[in-house]
Amino acid sequence: MSLFKSIFSPITRGSASLFLLGAICVNFAVLQVNARVSGDEEDRRNARVQASYITRLVKCIRWEENSTERQKNFKIVVVGDETAGLVNSLSFLVEQTNLSNETHFIEVFHFPNSKSEEAIDFITAGTNFVYFTQDSILTVKDVTPYKKGALLLSQGREFIELDRGCIAFEKKKNRIKLIMNVRCFDRKISRVNPVLTSLKSVVEVVDPYL
Repeated sequence: MSLFKSIFSPITRGSASLFLLGAICVNFAVLQVNARVSGDEEDRRNARVQASYITRLVKCIRWEENSTERQKNFKIVVVGDETAGLVNSLSFLVEQTNLSNETHFIEVFHFPNSKSEEAIDFITAGTNFVYFTQDSILTVKDVTPYKKGALLLSQGREFIELDRGCIAFEKKKNRIKLIMNVRCFDRKISRVNPVLTSLKSVVEVVDPYL
């Protein structure tokens, strides 16, 4: 009997250890999945907030136009792959609110990375906003020669300070604020409503060249 116990005990302890290790691995995997789900939901929420900001910007920015341009629709182009639902949120808001910029109807277009060349051709033909997703292979340098006055948008302060973009969304303390490059609005082609820039709690105007 003592021999049986001496053999059985290590096996039992080993099985228990394996069971505990397995349980820990399962729990860790579950935690990782939960964190990923939580992160994904946060990304979707941020995308919805950004979409809301963009639709408000449509109302706050004015372009000096000739008679031909007045007949064109206001175009928002999203370039790069995205899974957070920004394009869907934008399209939904535009459709549900019957959004327009003065007499212009709003259109939303999405060009994933696989259609980057088509995106350049489309931007060359004329657009108003170009939004770069975090996964976009196109950069500000790629688009700038063809943008013809379009405002360039993305996430992160670096988009303004390093890439010289026009408008960036920055998340701070569970709040998203706008960082605006003053150089983009220092021309006749586009002007921003002073009411927007006066909202210092959600808008920061910077000069990346200083």
